Amino acid sequence: MDEKMTYGASVAFSCLALVLFVVNFSLLNSNRHMQEEIGQNQALISRAVNLSQTNQALVQSLAEIAVKENNSAVKDLLAAQGITINPEAATKAKEAVDAKKSAK
Repeated sequence: MDEKMTYGASVAFSCLALVLFVVNFSLLNSNRHMQEEIGQNQALISRAVNLSQTNQALVQSLAEIAVKENNSAVKDLLAAQGITINPEAATKAKEAVDAKKSAK
């Protein structure tokens, strides 16, 4: 009787170990997938920040050109994108940039 109980207990523990192994393996794969997804999201955020800075510089340059050369085509392009140009602010910004450049 003792041998049957020992055999039953060892089979039960073996099954439990097998179930725990399968659960551990599935959690490991799930964790790896989540880490890859988070890495992709972080890369996307990093690229978005760089693109945002580039976009801002491009819009500012276009606005300066539109004001400096009184270019209606560039003004219309910016207006079509919902960007309004304040000539006084653009002039002041350009003067501030020029002042920084000359100070160096």
